[in-house]
Amino acid sequence: MDPVKLEELFKQQLKLMEMLTQTQISSRVSCTPTILQSVDGITSGISEFLYDPDANITFDTWFRCYEDLFKVDLADRDDSWKMRLLLRKLGPSELDKYYYFILPQNPRDRSFDATVKTLSQLFGDHHSLFNTRYRCLKLVMNESDDFLTHVFIVNRECERFKLKSLTDDQFESLVFICSLQSPEFSDIRTRLLNRLEQDPTPTLNAITDEYQRIVNLQRDTTLVQSGGQGGSEVHAIQRQNKSSRSTTYGPSKASAPSFSSHSRPVQKKRLIISTFSLASLGRS
Repeated sequence: MDPVKLEELFKQQLKLMEMLTQTQISSRVSCTPTILQSVDGITSGISEFLYDPDANITFDTWFRCYEDLFKVDLADRDDSWKMRLLLRKLGPSELDKYYYFILPQNPRDRSFDATVKTLSQLFGDHHSLFNTRYRCLKLVMNESDDFLTHVFIVNRECERFKLKSLTDDQFESLVFICSLQSPEFSDIRTRLLNRLEQDPTPTLNAITDEYQRIVNLQRDTTLVQSGGQGGSEVHAIQRQNKSSRSTTYGPSKASAPSFSSHSRPVQKKRLIISTFSLASLGRS
C-alpha cells in the first residue's frame, strides 16, 4: 500500500478520534446541569411542612405526598443528603421543636428513617380514637360550606373513624358514653373514657359494671365525708337510741302531773291517820 495514502488514512482516524472525544466531553458537561436542574425541580416541588392537627395536617399526611420522591426519584442520593433536605422543608417552629427534642444528639448524626420516625411521633395525630369518632359523629355542614369540600371532609373523617374495625360492643360503648352529657356525670365520663383508653375493645356489660362501681365509690366517699351522718339508716338508728334513752331514764315532765294527781288523796288519808294516832298516844 502506498505510504502516502496510509499516512492520510491515519490522519483521518486521528481526527475522528478527536471528534468522538470532544463529543463525549461535551455530552458529560451538558448532562450535569440537566441532572442538577431535575433535582432542583424535585426539591422545589416539596412544600413546607406546618403542623396543624385540627386541620388534619400532620407529618404523616404531609410525608405521604412526597414519600415516593425521597425513596424513588432521589434514591441515588445518600441518606444524609435526604435527611438535610427533609429538615429544610420543616417550618421554623417545627424545626426548633425537633432540635430540642433530640438533644443532646445532633441532627446530622441520625439516619433518614430515624428522623422520619421522630417527626411522625412529634407531629402526629394525638387525639384519642374516641375523640376522633365522636367528632366524626358531630360533623355539621353549614349553609356557607362548599358541598364538595364537605364531602371530602366526611370521607376523610370516616376513614379516620376506622369503621371497618369497629365492633358492636365498641359502638354500644361509644353511644353510652356520649349520652352522659350532664355536668353531674363529668367524673363518671372521665373514668369511663380512661377505661376505654386502656381497653379499646370493651363490652357494654363491662362499661355498665364500671359505671356502677364508680357510682358506689362516689356514694361511699360522700358517706365518709359526712362523718357517717349522711345515710337514712344512721338517722333511724339515732332516733331509736333517743327513744330508748327516754324510756330507760324515767318519765317525762308531761306524765308527772297525772301521777301526782292520783296519789294526793292517798297521801291525805295517811296524814290524818298518823295525826289521830299521835293524839291518842298523848292522852294516854
